[in-house]
Amino acid sequence: MGIASSVVVRVAITFLAASGSALVGRAAVAAPAQPTASSPRDPREQSLSERRAVRGVAVDDIATSESPELREIRRFEAQAFPKSDGPSTTTPGIHAADGPLPPTSLPGQWGGSGDVPAELRSPEPAARPDAQATAPDSEWLRSLKLPDIPVRWDAQVLRYLDYFKNDPKGHQVMANWLRRAGRYRDLFEKTLLREGLPKDLFYVAMVESGFDTGARSRVGAGGIWQFMPGAARAYGLEVSYWIDARRDPPQAVEAAAHYLKDLYVRFGSWYLVFAAYNAGYGSVLRSITSYNTNDYWELTRHESGLPWESSLYVPKILATAIVGRNLAAFGYADVSPDAPFAYEEVEVPAGTALATVARAAGTKPEVIEALNPHLARARTPPDRGVTKVRLPPGTAAGYAASFDKTRTAADKLETVVLRFGETLDDVGRAHGVSAKEIRKLNGVRDTVELRGGMAIMVPRRAAKDRATGDRVASDRAAGDKDATAEPTVDKDATAGDDSIIVAVPDRAFSYEGRERVFYRARDGDGLDEIADVFGVRPEDLVEWNNLDPDAKLHPRMVLQIFVRKDFDPAGVLLLDPAQVRVVILGSEEFLQLETARRGKKRLVYTAKPGDTLAKLGRRYGLSPGDLARINRFSYNTELHEGDRIVVYSPTGDAPREVTMGMTPGKKRPERGTDTGAHKSDAGRSEATKAEAGATHKPGTPERAIGARDPKKKLQVAAAKPASKAAPKPAPKSAANKSVAKSAATTGGKK
Repeated sequence: MGIASSVVVRVAITFLAASGSALVGRAAVAAPAQPTASSPRDPREQSLSERRAVRGVAVDDIATSESPELREIRRFEAQAFPKSDGPSTTTPGIHAADGPLPPTSLPGQWGGSGDVPAELRSPEPAARPDAQATAPDSEWLRSLKLPDIPVRWDAQVLRYLDYFKNDPKGHQVMANWLRRAGRYRDLFEKTLLREGLPKDLFYVAMVESGFDTGARSRVGAGGIWQFMPGAARAYGLEVSYWIDARRDPPQAVEAAAHYLKDLYVRFGSWYLVFAAYNAGYGSVLRSITSYNTNDYWELTRHESGLPWESSLYVPKILATAIVGRNLAAFGYADVSPDAPFAYEEVEVPAGTALATVARAAGTKPEVIEALNPHLARARTPPDRGVTKVRLPPGTAAGYAASFDKTRTAADKLETVVLRFGETLDDVGRAHGVSAKEIRKLNGVRDTVELRGGMAIMVPRRAAKDRATGDRVASDRAAGDKDATAEPTVDKDATAGDDSIIVAVPDRAFSYEGRERVFYRARDGDGLDEIADVFGVRPEDLVEWNNLDPDAKLHPRMVLQIFVRKDFDPAGVLLLDPAQVRVVILGSEEFLQLETARRGKKRLVYTAKPGDTLAKLGRRYGLSPGDLARINRFSYNTELHEGDRIVVYSPTGDAPREVTMGMTPGKKRPERGTDTGAHKSDAGRSEATKAEAGATHKPGTPERAIGARDPKKKLQVAAAKPASKAAPKPAPKSAANKSVAKSAATTGGKK
């Protein structure tokens, strides 16, 4: 804070002290009007869906989970306590030029300790000789009731007090917090007192979340007490897909009380405890060691002493606690607190939707969700027995009497445990439902959250579908996908061709006692996780698959992995090796198959006089940029007679692989395990690899499509370039059928 700002603080606090209780009973000022639906969109407004498409994972944007009160507090702090633009030896907002402050001897009450002892107190900053403002009258401050945590009348504390008393927005923020506080005050204060802690630690939760159970910080802290996942688990809180106990008030306050108590045992100063709660105890310990002082206020004065947010966090707690003890003096006497957190508990079966519970209890789903914020997906977890669910007081008896009667067919679900690498599309195909329906049933916000071993709910199959479904389930367990039916699936399902082109390094790998399997990566996969599941090292995966260890894996990449003979694939979704076409990366076979997968043919054109990239592009339906990319030269390149140019031509008789790759059809998952040790295909002949990759079982999509349209014929695979003298399809003959049977393969969809 600069000189002008410091004067504003002193003037404001002087006015605050002089006004006494003049503003008692002042009405809360309404929040600014929100834009109407017809308001034009701010061009700077972010599109989270577009950012999600770019990032590949959900956007952790604070605007999606931060309450209006916390956003307003951040705005105020940025304005009132600006960060220093350059190196400074003092805390942002506290300068030697601020002039005299109120006496630091104003007593605290908790434990009779009062303020920091004089021997450990930092010297007060000297007033600048030309400073004309006088210190605010501290008599009004002395008349205030103090909380049972030590209070230091720091300039930042006074600035927060002025904000909550005299600023309309600050007054509205505090009014909303005090209203919500009524819901949890009794529960939290009783827990804190039972642990032998000051009950005014209650205001730590107010500053952390504004008593919003769904609050989530940019760094991943969540719940009313804003626990990070690791710290939450260390203090007994479950943080999983189905349960987030950080959001459960009774469980979270127990963990917070233990955490605060442990921090006080370590530091012995509530100021340092609060700083450690905000920045982490390791950060505070490093600062104490580096600056050789255990005085919180001294640490905040120095460059890199404590984070800027922590330098504001402690004064903010002190100010909110002072306001909480002096509601009338700050104009909040008329705030009506919410009703206390009260409920009855009942036992609910696994996988039951809270909407079903609400229907049986005769209340609204949002009421049940508000009483059970820790049930993160509005459903009891399907991976355990009964779960205790809270109901409004007086509704438990009605729930017990009507629960079974109110259940509908939509409530009849079954549990599926995801295999590693399995997607909702895979599960949907196996159970005859769409991935969209499964996402809705399980409250899936982002599929990255779903990992192997997790239990999810799917609709129970009807009796007429049971025979087909049982066969699908059996095939799922055995890894044999060729026996599966072809149910209707979601439009986002994966590619439906049986043959999958996998490019591998041009190196031979041979291991005694190992066999090769193929795993298709899905969103959220990482090298460490995959290596752990398959019992190999991350560096092995890098070597076997031409990977950059620092780059992220992307969905639908296929990895070859050499696992031990005793590897159990039961919990992993693998590709059927009989349906994998292994080719050497960059080989002629790879290039032909890859272009065929796109519905084109790879040709080599010899330039003639007068040829240009534009003319060549028009002839083959390509742009100069396409040709430049294919041939790895600039799009400004001039062609000369005799230059050999690679083109991808969409004309002529496309091989059967093109037709298969471009024909929309039913989608099905790839499953199965390898059955023997493998070496790299580097030493195999092109003919041998083509023959091995062309093996198909009865009932594959190729044969199914051929049966539906007998006019379509299997053509020679794109591994063999098409002849220029073959403008028409070859006549149907036994020889052609024989060639097609041995060479047919498919690619991914365009």
